[in-house]
Amino acid sequence: MFNRIKNLFDGQKLERQKQRLTKPEYAYLFDNPLSKVPNEWVSLDLEMTGLNAKQDYILSVGAVRVRKESDGFVIDTDSALSLVCRPPVMPTDDTIVIHGLRPIDVDNGLSYDEMLTQLLPMLKNRPIIGFCVDMDMAFLNGIAKPFLGVELANKLVDVSRLYQQNQHRHDPSQVGQLPHLNQLLEEYQIPRLPAHNALNDAIMTAMLFTHLMQS
Repeated sequence: MFNRIKNLFDGQKLERQKQRLTKPEYAYLFDNPLSKVPNEWVSLDLEMTGLNAKQDYILSVGAVRVRKESDGFVIDTDSALSLVCRPPVMPTDDTIVIHGLRPIDVDNGLSYDEMLTQLLPMLKNRPIIGFCVDMDMAFLNGIAKPFLGVELANKLVDVSRLYQQNQHRHDPSQVGQLPHLNQLLEEYQIPRLPAHNALNDAIMTAMLFTHLMQS
């Protein structure tokens, strides 16, 4: 009963957001999923100039689809996105190079609107996987709302919390701090790709997600 009521309210909320869209061609972002048990997700990572969504900027975006099939999970790297952005205010060179980018890469990067026109069709209404995904979404919604008229409504899956839930399910006495990404990669023997790269982080997060979903 509770789930039916929640699904009804979720559907009504999506319809209200769809009605407030300033770009009707993106209405599919707010379609109510036909199944409440997803079989496709998007692993997303952003590289930013800092951690404050109100004053810092997105430098790059990495996204890769994850699909559940009858014999397991597939990480679809063939259709992955790796996008460099040009912020409205040019960051310092030191801020840029830590992310493996050159100032010329950022200067020639996509505007935020151009980036969204490539990213949003991949996201659709799929759940978004991330590590500390709330922070990434705060940055993404900061540019998505002016572009669309509303914030995105995708469900979020934070792998650190998913790990914590798994640990508690296996041993209810375990309650601890949320682990660091590198700690989880080591625990599940997931190879580390070069750091400070949005697509690499999205792929590693996707690999971690598939392990957690099967544990």
